[in-house]
Amino acid sequence: MRIFTTIFLFYTIIYSQESIDDKNQSLFLQAMRYERSGNILKSEDIYKRILNNQPSHQPSFFQLKNIYSKNNNIESGIELINQWLLYNPTDYQTMLSLGEFYFKNQEKTKANEIWDDFRDNKLSNKTMYRLLFHTYVKFGQTESMEFLSEKGRKEFNEPYFLAIDLASYYQSRQSYERSLQELMILIRHQKQYLRYATDRILLMSDDISSHSLIDSTLNANIDINETMREVLGGFYYKIGNFEYALEQYKLLGFQNKKDSDKWLIFADNLRKEGQFDLSIKSHHYMLENLDQSNPQVVGKILLGLGKSYEDQIIKKQSNLKFVKWFPENHFFSNHFIYAPDINNAPLANSLEHYQSLLALLPNNRTTATVHYRLAQIQSRIMRDFVGAKSSYETALNTNPSSQLRELIHSDIGKLYIYDGKYGEAKSYFRPEQNEKINIRTIEYVNSLLYGLEIDSAMTYLDEIILNVDTNHKYFNDLFELHDLIANYYVDGTKDDKSAFKAFFNAESLINEYKIKEAVEVLEMIRLNYSDSLIYPIVTLRLAFISIDLMQYEKSIQYALAIEETSLKDRGLTLAAEIEENYLSNNENALKYYHRVLSECSSSLLADPVRLHVRRISKPRES
Repeated sequence: MRIFTTIFLFYTIIYSQESIDDKNQSLFLQAMRYERSGNILKSEDIYKRILNNQPSHQPSFFQLKNIYSKNNNIESGIELINQWLLYNPTDYQTMLSLGEFYFKNQEKTKANEIWDDFRDNKLSNKTMYRLLFHTYVKFGQTESMEFLSEKGRKEFNEPYFLAIDLASYYQSRQSYERSLQELMILIRHQKQYLRYATDRILLMSDDISSHSLIDSTLNANIDINETMREVLGGFYYKIGNFEYALEQYKLLGFQNKKDSDKWLIFADNLRKEGQFDLSIKSHHYMLENLDQSNPQVVGKILLGLGKSYEDQIIKKQSNLKFVKWFPENHFFSNHFIYAPDINNAPLANSLEHYQSLLALLPNNRTTATVHYRLAQIQSRIMRDFVGAKSSYETALNTNPSSQLRELIHSDIGKLYIYDGKYGEAKSYFRPEQNEKINIRTIEYVNSLLYGLEIDSAMTYLDEIILNVDTNHKYFNDLFELHDLIANYYVDGTKDDKSAFKAFFNAESLINEYKIKEAVEVLEMIRLNYSDSLIYPIVTLRLAFISIDLMQYEKSIQYALAIEETSLKDRGLTLAAEIEENYLSNNENALKYYHRVLSECSSSLLADPVRLHVRRISKPRES
């Protein structure tokens, strides 16, 4: 009978508890609905009823505590927390929040007593330290935070304990010196946080006033840990001291594949920043210090070097949005190559070194591309057409892709064009019977034009245009060139034809990198053939060349010189773009843009210019 009674009482208690839990859960949901609807008093009353029935009902306690905190009902909050702790004495987070309520109630002595007691008696593990630390953070208790971190570092024998937390705290308050000290401690003892520390320091460097401090701190710690050089290099790069950044990378050295990945990213970033000389030096350094014959690594370095040279010598008119020189037309794809003043002797020695490295690599598509890049350097910078042809031929023998193979064959023929040997170029590109239209077709026509065989070029265009499919990739290019010759040469007078030939003579000189001579020919056309049909295009060409030579005022003069011609809309728009993008003078730019809209309203440029004007006018109107 006693056993039966015991079992009965046990199940009665369990059942009653389940009933209470179910009832409280229902009430809690009801209180939440009241709270969301804004009836705070009603929800507060229900939370209190739940806690009276079930003092350890945590969800109700948290909701009620948040209500008191939001409404600044501090006294009620203190009473609630004290009551809660009677039933839940090991709820340490709530114990700390009691101190927060006292602190908010201007009872700072009471708050510190609670926190000090926690510090003296409850710091049993790192979690307890962090709970107290972040309580101090909330109320800016700097001295207490520092004391706590020192205590934890001794307790756990970890000199870096809470370094991340302290560094973030100090940085948020612009106490950069203290933040840097903690980050140095972190790097010194925890190398895996090097990337984190670098990111924090770079973020800190957004404040210019921190630069000298960061510089001196990092340099002072280099002897302690060489990895600081990577942080210092990143800092110098961020603030634009690219040469200093490269020097730090050199001091770090280059030994293995991991270093090569890091160096390749660095060198490529220099290229993207327009630091072509430094990017080239970085690639040189990698090749000179490479102690392995990994084909993939060597190939990536050489490809990066080729890209840096290519970006350096090809000046793209990337800032121009509306007016460009025959945009996307393959007959004029060599818009303007501006070869820099480079000492070719060291470069020639370097190329010989690179080619000896390539000879050690297996033939594959990577080495084919590298040989192709080196050939372009030889032809475009060094104007070593014999060496370039040799590199192109080597590339052909190293298993290039079909697309690259086609490019190589085309570029071998272009060497004749770059060298002014138009007869040889014509023979090289001469199409075979029934040959389909391809890149060779483009270069064959160019060979005729640069050789001033304008009538032959027109005859050939007449033949192929009849059969070209409208969906062919070169369809628009062929018709645009055909119309250019028909409108400005075939239908012109003797002077028109002479001016047209002189124009293509200038284009051939540009391809031969004889820019000064090309400009002289174009100026001669403007002087002697001012009434020729080609005059507006000649003047526009001079405007583009002046942009590449960074002669922006002169370029505007040329652009405005065609406002009495059929190219008026392009001239005014180009003048506006130069003012906006190269001279940073939006006021002048808008004057020209508005003239396009008012004086060339039927132009195809009118609508895009109108949208652009609205966009750049907004800041001026605000």
